[in-house]
Amino acid sequence: MKLDLLRDLIKLFALATMTIDHIGYTLFPDLTILRIIGRLAFPLFAYLIALGLNSTKKPRKYLLSLLIFGFISQIPYFLVFNIQPFERLNIFFSLFLGALTIYYFKKRSLLAFAPILLSLALNTEGSFYVVLTVLFMNLLLDDKKIGVLGLFALNLPLLFADFQGLALLALPIVLLHQENKLKLEITISDNSLLYIFRKYFFYVYYPLHLSILYLIVSNSL
Repeated sequence: MKLDLLRDLIKLFALATMTIDHIGYTLFPDLTILRIIGRLAFPLFAYLIALGLNSTKKPRKYLLSLLIFGFISQIPYFLVFNIQPFERLNIFFSLFLGALTIYYFKKRSLLAFAPILLSLALNTEGSFYVVLTVLFMNLLLDDKKIGVLGLFALNLPLLFADFQGLALLALPIVLLHQENKLKLEITISDNSLLYIFRKYFFYVYYPLHLSILYLIVSNSL
């Protein structure tokens, strides 16, 4: 298979900024700059989810993987953020609902609205904002103008009330990659260790880094 190395670099950058955000939240809450840096993470994840669902030959398996790791991640998630076990569902559930929206949107089904409502009812992290961001990233793949307008409409109001609006700073990275200005492909075997590592690293990293953060926080008390 062809491996887009720069797509993987975007993934690593998203993981790094997410980690910085969580370090800021748990260990250095007074360092606002860490939370600001963290705003770059989610829109990149949303873009990667849209890419993943559009490139996979097994969308149902892709959706199931997100859901499974949502359940796996919930334990370290509620521990590190000091909430009740299902007070709020972690970002994997939010990304699952976003991907599910794309799945039904492509089928032109009214069920595409259901995940948005579920994000509110289940109190997933980021709620409908996450689901709509994933959807707009998917629209961007087909029509850049519509996707960009949707993302601006969603984020501009948040510039005045929350750092989340700074997520727009990640948009140039997305557009450069989408316009083939940030792509570098190599061919690897589907059975290679690199392929297996690349396939599951994103899923495993989230609960792993939360578990490490929890151990650090609990030992520092």
